[in-house]
Amino acid sequence: MKTSIKVLVVMMMIGIQGMRSQAQGTKSTTGIYLNEQDYKAGRLSYALDKNDKLQLNEFLNGRYVSLIYQGKKMKLSKSEIFGYRQNSQDFRFYQNGTYKILDTAGFMLYSRQQLAQQGKGYAPVERYFYSVRTANPVLNLTIENIDKSFPSRVEFRYSVQNYFRGDADLMAFDKADNQYEIKYLFFAHKHS
Repeated sequence: MKTSIKVLVVMMMIGIQGMRSQAQGTKSTTGIYLNEQDYKAGRLSYALDKNDKLQLNEFLNGRYVSLIYQGKKMKLSKSEIFGYRQNSQDFRFYQNGTYKILDTAGFMLYSRQQLAQQGKGYAPVERYFYSVRTANPVLNLTIENIDKSFPSRVEFRYSVQNYFRGDADLMAFDKADNQYEIKYLFFAHKHS
């Protein structure tokens, strides 16, 4: 009983945090990308200023984003927009979930906070995902999924299987080279 109350409290706090996400900063740092082309061009369809507000409604994967844009209230379906930019960071919507875009070279890498069992209760944990292209589904970043997603890239798949000991290692970042190690392997075997 106590554990379920703790879970409910944690979920409510995460939801309140998401609902309070308001646009901060200038027009260039916060806004909505209506589609993939806008995202690729860096064009915000609703560039928000300090008087505008963005509510993500993330509690229980809410289906809508609420805006107060130039004094008008708006409600946009997450399934009909690509994503948003906030505080110089891009995010993508997929099946009403919000995914932080980490890297776009070759294929998309994402992260997302999710509740996970931690001892006696639940705590938010960073999980990692990818998609081969934005038109493809967002999948858990696992060695098995990478193997299935790139069937024609034999050398890349074998390198991933040999280089990484487990799924958690897939997000290794090389600070000296300033890139994710999985991306290095992807491009090292791109033209083979």
